[in-house]
Amino acid sequence: MKLWDYINEDLLRAKSSQIREIRALDNGKTVRVLCISSILISALLIVQFAVSPGLPEGSIIQYLYILTFGAIAVFSVVWYFLLSAISDTKSLRILTYVYAVGATLLTTSLTLVDLAHMTDYSAYCFGLLTLPLFVRTSIMTYVLIVAVNFFWFLVGYEFVLNEKIDFNTLAPIIAFSIGSLFSSVIVETARLKGNFLQLQLEESNRNLLELSHKDQLTGLYNRRHLMEAMNTMLSASKRYDFPVSALLLDLDNFKKANDMLGHLTGDRLLARIGGLLFGLVRDCDVAARYGGEEFCIILTNTGKDGALFVAERIRNSIESEIFEGVPWRVTVSIGISTLESDQNTEDFLKVADEKLYQSKSTGRNRVSA
Repeated sequence: MKLWDYINEDLLRAKSSQIREIRALDNGKTVRVLCISSILISALLIVQFAVSPGLPEGSIIQYLYILTFGAIAVFSVVWYFLLSAISDTKSLRILTYVYAVGATLLTTSLTLVDLAHMTDYSAYCFGLLTLPLFVRTSIMTYVLIVAVNFFWFLVGYEFVLNEKIDFNTLAPIIAFSIGSLFSSVIVETARLKGNFLQLQLEESNRNLLELSHKDQLTGLYNRRHLMEAMNTMLSASKRYDFPVSALLLDLDNFKKANDMLGHLTGDRLLARIGGLLFGLVRDCDVAARYGGEEFCIILTNTGKDGALFVAERIRNSIESEIFEGVPWRVTVSIGISTLESDQNTEDFLKVADEKLYQSKSTGRNRVSA
């Protein structure tokens, strides 16, 4: 893949809310690990330079080392507790970027201290090459962090060390900067592939879960989900003492529609009924296809009077609806059951079924409770 194509693709990924959230959560974990590592390493090196620095006693270099490692340790302690206390992904992202810039600037400063008495670029190398290992972000942010450190090194070398910048000085800095950027491309590309596979798997699992609980023809819940939801709702009703009612609906003369108009028209009729029912119940209720041309609605926190009102509204809505391809008026019969304290799920539905039979046997297109 061409580098420019990668940069364009990465800019699009950086705008993805899902990828940004995953990156932020990953950063919150890995940067805390980096903070602990930095604290332990800094503490060890502070002790070394205080006890056996390998420098003339009282040298300004010794104090600069202790000061720099002390700053890294304090900075890491503060950021560890900040990252541990915050779960908001936007705040995590900002804290991560600030830590990445601050930590690499400190390692660049450490490089300047090294160069004050020996030729050693290891701190600069460590700071930039570990950046993509612990911090996840877009390629443009990596470029920005590397550029800030590069110019901070130039300023420090010229004005703090009072040394003349030449190619031999710049060559390792440029090399480590390029290495950091290309490492970030490789590492983040691998991470993103894993993230996309993870997101696709989660989406597939959600779709499979939804399919296992939905009736494909009507878009309502299927009988399996209905029974699970009903058991949960009935248990909650008995525990917290709120009413629950069930409506059992059956399309009148549906066999006539199938026989005279064909099964495709019958399927369209069932699908349209499902759409109507979905729009006529509350979000807290459960509307499901019970089987064939039968539908069941579980009304939470609804007694007998409320269930009668809902049932009549459904019956009137279906009766007044014009169904494409059906030349007669479509009606439904409805039976209502309101939960009693001694009823189980089977008894609860049995009452609704008996009331539905009563509606069918007394002329159809009516509600019985």
